[in-house]
Amino acid sequence: MKNIQGVKIGNVVNLSIDGKLYKKNCGSPKEADELFRLVLKAKENPSPENVRNIRAYLNEKLRIAYLTGLESDVETGEVFLAGFNTPVPETLLEVIKEYHENGYPMDAVINFWKLLMINPDKRVRTSLFDFIKTHDFVLTDKGYMVVYKAVYNKETDEMKAEEKYVEFLSNKYLHVKKTWKCSPKKYVAYKVTEDGSFGVTKVETAENWDEKEKGVEILGNLGELYEAIINTPSTGRENTPLYTDMYTRKMTIELGVPVRQERKLCDADPAKDCSNGLHVGATKYVENYANRTSAILACFVNPANVVAVPDYDKSKMRTCEYYPFAIASFDSNNKKIDIIEQKYFEEDYCDYESAELEKQIAKIKAEELPIETAMKAEAETRPMGELMKMLETRLIDIV
Repeated sequence: MKNIQGVKIGNVVNLSIDGKLYKKNCGSPKEADELFRLVLKAKENPSPENVRNIRAYLNEKLRIAYLTGLESDVETGEVFLAGFNTPVPETLLEVIKEYHENGYPMDAVINFWKLLMINPDKRVRTSLFDFIKTHDFVLTDKGYMVVYKAVYNKETDEMKAEEKYVEFLSNKYLHVKKTWKCSPKKYVAYKVTEDGSFGVTKVETAENWDEKEKGVEILGNLGELYEAIINTPSTGRENTPLYTDMYTRKMTIELGVPVRQERKLCDADPAKDCSNGLHVGATKYVENYANRTSAILACFVNPANVVAVPDYDKSKMRTCEYYPFAIASFDSNNKKIDIIEQKYFEEDYCDYESAELEKQIAKIKAEELPIETAMKAEAETRPMGELMKMLETRLIDIV
C-alpha cells in the first residue's frame, strides 16, 4: 500500500509517494486546491486509481487529460481520445483545456481531431493544428477546416473567345451577303493557328489548302456555321460559373464539387514549399497569390486529406482534396475575407465524405490500408483495428 503525504502552501503543493518527493507550482489557487484534494483522497485511500490521478495531475499534459475526460498513459505522458491509441498533439491539448475551463462547446475541436487521426501521415497529425493556430482558420462543427483558394474564372477566357467567334461569324455572314452580295455558303471560315484570329475564303480556294502547312484550321461552311449559332439554344450555365487554377489553368473547379488529386501523386515533404498537390491556405496566402483578375473561393478541407504543411510557408498547405462551397471577396487593406455568395454547406460535403469512408472501411475488410500515402509520406504503422475504429466512429458521427 502506497504511503502518501502532502502539504499545500499557497499555490505550491509538496507531496511524497512512498518517500519520493514531488513539488508542483500551480498556476492558480483553484489548480492547487484540486491537486491537494487528490492528495488527501489518496492519503485516505491509496488505491492505484487515486495514486494514478495524482501522478497525472503533476504532468501538465496528463492533468489536461484528467480534467477533460481524455485517457492518458502515465508512463509515456501521451494523451488519447477515449477509445483510441493515436496521441493527441500538445497544441491541441492546450485548446481542449481552454475550451473546458471556459465551458466552450468542443464539437468542432473534437471532430477535427477525429478526422486528423484518420490522416496516415504522422507529421501532418502533429503539425496541422500548429498551422491552424498560427493563422485565421475556422473549424466547422463537423471538424472541417475553412480555407481559401485564389482561382481564375475559367469561362472568362472561353466566353471571350466564344463571343469573339460568334461576333466574327455574324459580321462576316452579313458582310458577304449584303456587301459582297454573295451566298455565305460559298465561303468557309478558318482560324489562324498562331494567333487565334479568324478569316474567310472561298470554298474552292480552301479545297486546295494544306491546313498544317498554311497554319490554319478550317472551321466549316460560313453559312452553315451561322445557321448553327442562331439555332443553338442557351447552354443554361449562366448560374454555374466554372473556375480554373492560376498555375496550370487546366483544372475545372466548380462550387459544390470536390476537387481531387490522387494522393500518391502529391508530395508530402514539408521541406518543399511548392510541390505536387492542391494548394489552399489562409488569407495571407490569398493576399500574396491573388491578383486583380482572381476570384476567391472559400473551401472545406477534411484534415484527413492534408498531405503536407510546408516548413517555410506556413500560410498554405497541400491537400489531395478540397471542397469549394462559396465565393468570397478579399479586402487587401484590412486582410478581411467576406463570403459574398454561399450555396453549399458542410452537410453537402458530408455526403461525399460518407461515401469515401465506406470505401475505406471496405479496403480494411479486404486487408488493405484504407488511405494511400503521398510521395515521401511517413509510412502508416498503426494497426488495422485502430484504423477501422476511427473510420466507423466518424461514419456514425456524420450519418
